[in-house]
Parts: sequence; structure tokens; C-alpha cells
Amino acid sequence: MLFATAVSMMAICQRAEAVPPLVAGDVPTADKHHVEWFVGTRYQKTGVTERQVPFTEVVYGISDRQEVTFEVPYLVSQGRQGFGDAVVGTKRQFLKETDRWPGIAGSFEVKLDNGSQTKGLGTGAIDYDLRMRAQKTWGGFTGIVNLGYTFVGEPTVSGVSQERHNVLFSAFAQEYALNSKTQLLSEVYWRTNEESGAPDRLAADMGLQYHFLPTLAVHGAVGKSLRPGNRGGPTLRVYAGMKLEF
Repeated sequence: MLFATAVSMMAICQRAEAVPPLVAGDVPTADKHHVEWFVGTRYQKTGVTERQVPFTEVVYGISDRQEVTFEVPYLVSQGRQGFGDAVVGTKRQFLKETDRWPGIAGSFEVKLDNGSQTKGLGTGAIDYDLRMRAQKTWGGFTGIVNLGYTFVGEPTVSGVSQERHNVLFSAFAQEYALNSKTQLLSEVYWRTNEESGAPDRLAADMGLQYHFLPTLAVHGAVGKSLRPGNRGGPTLRVYAGMKLEF
């Protein structure tokens, strides 16, 4: 069911991260026949590379337990700009949260190879990402755990295949309700590097989300590497955006 839905999305629309502003993803899905539309800008600096990433992501609830997603970024990097690799996917909620049990969901995403590799806007290969998510709320505190594995495609440069390693991912995130409209967000995440000899990433983000209306929220987060000398990056990651529901 998950794979079939993802394939259907690719047919309609032609590396996977979570719904903004955090890297970790939550468990609940969009309401049945409802749309969640995310619009925002991400700035990230890793080593000498700087990126400003305006992007949009659309989430559609196809049932009360499953959603499909489509994301496309517009990248600005080292004087080059254009559309980057799009991501299509689906999330299925296997267990809804109760007083005793956490909510559990799984997601499957495909990062396409539509961005220009020669301009540094795409990776030059297709990636497949699997992620399990668990979430539990106690009063005003919500804890979220993610475990993921990405099958990374190997790009070809001048006819030579470039070796890449599959990626392991784990994250712990939290949401804390400061009041009825404002949530404090934070996370710590770890991700192995796809390139041989490159350092793994251990980083953290903190942010806020404010609901102007039940269908309109603004949110943002800022974070960086937790390793000495920002090893593994990023030196800085900033996101600001909004979410509309209809």
C-alpha cells in the first residue's frame, strides 16, 4: 500500500527530511481529504557551502491514517540557482496514540533526480528513505522518536560511478505547550555520512510555533552541529515559514 501510493504520486507529479521546521517527523497524518501547505525558507551553512532554500511542501490526507506528500525546493547556492531534487512520499499511522500507548507511524519517501547535478542543484541519483516514528504526550509535553534508513543512489560523473553509503538516522524531538497558541520545539539528531571518510552529523535545533488561527501557523527553528569545530555540520541552520490547512 505504501509503495503503491508513492508510485502513484510520482506518476501524477512527476533526500528526505521531515515536515518543517524540525528534521524529526511527527506521527499524526493530515485529516482525511484535507491539505496542509508548508511554505518557507531554509538557510544552511556547512563548511564553505551556503544555501538559501525557499521551498514548498504539500501534504494531503487520503484517509484518517494515511497521507501523501510532495516537496520541491528552489536552491540558491554559490551563485547558482534553480529547482532542486523533488521528494514524493507517504506516511501511514499504524497505531493512534492513547492514554497508555504511543502513536506509531511509518513513512516512505523517494528523492527524485530532477535537479541539475552539474549546477550543484541535485545529487544525480534517486534515494529511498524509510522511517519509523513514535510519539507520546504527557500534559503539555510531547516526545517524538525517529529511526530511519536511506538507500542512497550512486551518481555518475564523467561515466564513473561515485561510491555512496546508505544512511542511518535517529532523532529525539519535543514539543512543549507554552500556552494554547504557542509551542516550544527542540530536537537532537544523528545521521551517518553517505561519503566515505566524511564525518557523521550530530546536531540540534530549537524553535517556536505560533498558531494565529486553527488553520494558520508560523514557525521557525535555528540549530547547529554539537560536535567540536562543527564537525559533520551544519555550522548554522535557520528555518522560517508558515503552515496553512484547508
